[in-house]
Amino acid sequence: MSELEKAYGELEAIVGKDYITDKDFMKASYSRNVDPAFPDRWADLIIRPNNTKEISEIVKLANQYKIKITPRGGGADLVGGAATNQGILLDLTRMNRIIEINKDDFYCIVECGVTWGALISELYKIGLTTGVLGPGSGYSATIGGALSNSTAGFGSTKYGLVPDNCLGVEVVLPNPEGSIIVTGGKSNRFADPVCRYGVAPDFTGLFMGDAGILGIKTKAYLKLFPNSPFKIQRNYMLKKDKYEIVSKLMNAVQTEIREGLHDLYINPKVVVQLLGSQAEEKPEKRLRVSGPVFMFILEAFDERILDIYKEKLDTIMLKHARVFEWTEVDLKEKNSEDWVLNLQFPYSYFNKFISLAPPKISCTTCHKIPISKIKEKKLLSTQFDRNHQGEFPEDSFSLFARSIHLLPNGHCVFAGGFNAENIDGQRETAMKIWHKKVRAQVRYGGIHYWLGESISQSIVEADAYSSDFLSFFKNIKRTLDPNFILSPGKFHLYSNKDEMSNYIIQQDGEV
Repeated sequence: MSELEKAYGELEAIVGKDYITDKDFMKASYSRNVDPAFPDRWADLIIRPNNTKEISEIVKLANQYKIKITPRGGGADLVGGAATNQGILLDLTRMNRIIEINKDDFYCIVECGVTWGALISELYKIGLTTGVLGPGSGYSATIGGALSNSTAGFGSTKYGLVPDNCLGVEVVLPNPEGSIIVTGGKSNRFADPVCRYGVAPDFTGLFMGDAGILGIKTKAYLKLFPNSPFKIQRNYMLKKDKYEIVSKLMNAVQTEIREGLHDLYINPKVVVQLLGSQAEEKPEKRLRVSGPVFMFILEAFDERILDIYKEKLDTIMLKHARVFEWTEVDLKEKNSEDWVLNLQFPYSYFNKFISLAPPKISCTTCHKIPISKIKEKKLLSTQFDRNHQGEFPEDSFSLFARSIHLLPNGHCVFAGGFNAENIDGQRETAMKIWHKKVRAQVRYGGIHYWLGESISQSIVEADAYSSDFLSFFKNIKRTLDPNFILSPGKFHLYSNKDEMSNYIIQQDGEV
């Protein structure tokens, strides 16, 4: 009898027979996320716990029987973060309770399996928001997944990344005791979770953007903000395709319209042209695309203030751009005067920019850079694609960015990547050039998120970390996970004896 067979009955006793399975049809349904560059990966068991105590008991048994565990949220992962070909796949979506929404002190307590769509829907009813609305897959993406991936989304221009708005978490550690800890202000059991610092050393950061390797997040304490009643969209097309102008304009609007700037997304010229070619209902007059399109979302609590923001924005933008409407591309789109920021908009927006060629798969390379270096990094990224053109899958379409998203404090996201056919013959080719492209971005200073398996491994391969940092990293992992049961493979960690430095790949003409 295998260790799994020995453990099955004990695990079933923890969660109940309806929430554990080793049936092939269920394992097949969990074998892939939205990341088909990876082959199907079948876990040995699928378990759906209902609370933190159950997870702690599962972790204790996993340590006893040396069974690997991989946590999973909504399964909208693009980078190999939430599937496994061994051990337990821990589906956290039953833990979807909104425990408290505190309107007076502006925080909420939620289980990490709740979706962003569910949480924001409840908050909007009472005039509140989390600021960042979660990832583009927010109807199904979970809070825990966004924290593990350090997600950016709508609202991030003003409010930052999801972890920036986290006041602490409840976490089950992967140690033999299945220890349950709370970080941030709530680590003081007598305190309310209104702040993150001042109680003890803040350990929240260990579990933010960790790709699920250091602990299993079960509850989150999040900041809330009043949801401004007035939001408008303004679009502009640059008169020239020059990214030094893009950088200057991003700096100007962040300086002069900071509090009113909910979002700025920029769609490169080639993306606008491609969307025009794919339009469902094309205008009679063919659109001449002169440069990137800037899409602003402005917000205010007073329409008079919103008018000032609009005037300032026109003053900044109209020196280098013209007012633009998406109906110039597709008549089925809405004009900005008819636009409303409901949840349908942010949670469907990315589909048309990330999935530009629907039959294909997307190998994402989203990374953050300083806005002052947009032109430089765009040229480096484009040069990489030219230098390695023959290494991409046949008919692949690669872009430095499908969309550029402004973040606070002078940096932005290049939300880009490349496509490949969703067939077995191209996956190995796609995976090889995917890693190589990410290594090049790391070496020119790009800071990634959505680390998962593919991106985290590429960062290690790029020799990004000092030897002292690698040693510290391994010591933290060994301390929290002495039997190495949690999320194997990420960051090229396969055991506590493994040396991450063994996976460094010397620079091979990548930049």
